[in-house]
Amino acid sequence: MIVFLDESGDLGWTFDKPNGNGGSSRYITISGIVVDEQQLKYVKRYISDIYQKYNLTPKIEKKGCNFSDLDATYISTNISKIIAKAPSFNVISITAKKEKVLPKLREDCNIFYNYMLGVMLPDTFRHHKDIKVVLDKRTIKVDHGNNFEAYIKTKCWGELKLDININCEYDSSDKNEGIWMADWIANWIWRKYENNQDSAYKELKKLAGTHFYEKTLYIQ
Repeated sequence: MIVFLDESGDLGWTFDKPNGNGGSSRYITISGIVVDEQQLKYVKRYISDIYQKYNLTPKIEKKGCNFSDLDATYISTNISKIIAKAPSFNVISITAKKEKVLPKLREDCNIFYNYMLGVMLPDTFRHHKDIKVVLDKRTIKVDHGNNFEAYIKTKCWGELKLDININCEYDSSDKNEGIWMADWIANWIWRKYENNQDSAYKELKKLAGTHFYEKTLYIQ
């Protein structure tokens, strides 16, 4: 199985000003798509169909934040077209309310990012023997002392005692269609929490329990 990950929101901690006007987002969402590598072609075909529908330039990334609510809802509604061809396809997501994050977790963005992934990913990992995780290298600092790959392997092999092969790859989001879709979904879930724009989120929630799995942190 292969997992593509991306996030929406930021890792800043300035809450005394509005988001986008000198302040930070109040929430951060990390989302991923999970799919058997043999079925990944159906995800790419769906993205190609979306690009044709909206007359987008092929091979040029369109960020999730640049889709209107109406278009985001359409794309989310029709994810069932992927599932019909690729039954292994799942959406996973975690959202944190940043104002409630402990001060120590705020000191290093990589540590907090890894912590969120450590909460989200094991429920997916425990069902497979081989997992490849693909992350946007502009978000993850590969050479950082608290790098994700070392962290997730330690958690899965040591703490959770999972017998699983884990490989991590780091790619530029502008070149990787799997990360594109993870970015889209992350933004549309984040909109629900940050801006109360929930039309696309509601469509994703219809897949809950079968193809959509969500966790939250510090959200009552």
